[in-house]
Amino acid sequence: MSEILKIFPQDLVQQLFIQLSSCVRLIISVLIFMYPLRRKPTYALRLVFSLFICALALICTVYLRYSLDNIYTRAFMRFTQFCMPLLIIMLCCEGSIVSRLKVLCASIGATEIGLAFFSLILTLSGGDERETISLFRIGGEFNTTVWDWLLFFVINTIAYFALFKLFRYEKYEELDKKSSTSTVLLTTFCLFILIVPDCIRTEFPADSLASFMLYRLYLVSISIFILLYSNEIAFRSQYRTEKEIMDQVLREERKQYLQLKENIDVINTRCHDLKHQLDDFSGRLTDRELEELRDAMDFYDSNIKTGNEVLDVVLRIAQLSCEKEHIQLSCIADGAALSFMRTRHIYSLFNNALSNAVEAVKKLDDENKRVISMTVGKKNGAIHIEITNFFDGASVSPGETTKSDSHHHGFGTMSMRYIVAEYGGTLNVQTQKNIYTVFITIPLPLAHEKNL
Repeated sequence: MSEILKIFPQDLVQQLFIQLSSCVRLIISVLIFMYPLRRKPTYALRLVFSLFICALALICTVYLRYSLDNIYTRAFMRFTQFCMPLLIIMLCCEGSIVSRLKVLCASIGATEIGLAFFSLILTLSGGDERETISLFRIGGEFNTTVWDWLLFFVINTIAYFALFKLFRYEKYEELDKKSSTSTVLLTTFCLFILIVPDCIRTEFPADSLASFMLYRLYLVSISIFILLYSNEIAFRSQYRTEKEIMDQVLREERKQYLQLKENIDVINTRCHDLKHQLDDFSGRLTDRELEELRDAMDFYDSNIKTGNEVLDVVLRIAQLSCEKEHIQLSCIADGAALSFMRTRHIYSLFNNALSNAVEAVKKLDDENKRVISMTVGKKNGAIHIEITNFFDGASVSPGETTKSDSHHHGFGTMSMRYIVAEYGGTLNVQTQKNIYTVFITIPLPLAHEKNL
């Protein structure tokens, strides 16, 4: 091999090894960061083919730079190096183009940070990155060996893996349109901000170690920004998606509330009319039958008044559910204190809370534990809501459900937390033995608090 390399100019061989080292580091980083993406069929063959293309591109660009050494060929070579990992990602992995661009940005950023980490270790050992990568001084000199190169790549790989875990790239979520655009802009920024300064530095080299370290610090700062902002883009996309889902759920629940309110009004009207007609049946029905009818109509014609019409409807629905399941529901509520909240928010918050409580209590065989209590009141400038019920000890995480119709359920607790957060409040759950309590605190708006 060494005899073959002697045929080529020494400068060309040296340049090839330098650029090969840079490409290998970047490819290792890409292989780590693209791991969560789904692999395409014949992944191994595709990977070998893409590495072969990258090798050809590397040789061609290095030879071009050697033949025409100017700022343009250096920029082209650097740009080609950054595109090599994108070729590997595109050929070997499935997923949206945005997800693959995110992998590219993260890989480039991790590569620069990994190299800076190694440079720090090298500097502490007394070496100079511009002259050697050997961490060990033998005979008073740093002589780079195969083992030094192996250690160099091992340390860089450890750094990439640590960054992969630290910045939580184990999963790539699909991004919305706005975040997709931001990712494309980040990729453009990433390429521009790393290629242009590198070309300028090569065109106007600085001899001092201090200026070199300042440039390395610049690369690290940019790379950390790329990794952090990439995660921020994904976080904002997830937040907007969840917000859109929650808004849709709340809109559907508002429609449900309006329909239920209409039904309850009809039931109350009919029951009220029938109560006045019961006397006409006195000769046809026994006193006991008439009494049972009056009790039933009193129940269905019960007029709950908390000071908030929406809360009244929710409690009426819960009351009907509890009657069906033989559950005792007790409530002390200052509904007027909720007047600053939107209709759909009040309905969704209390309907989900009471539905969850009914769902938990109806599983219990002990009649003494089939009880739900709720209090709503204001204290110290905030609304305090407390819903307590017995349960069987099994807990359900937000987004999960124990109901058979899982397609329409599972957003209950999530939407409750979303609504409470919209008003700057907090929602906490406390379980003690087989007692489940939901504590909700929502600060009162200043203007509303003065009115109260």
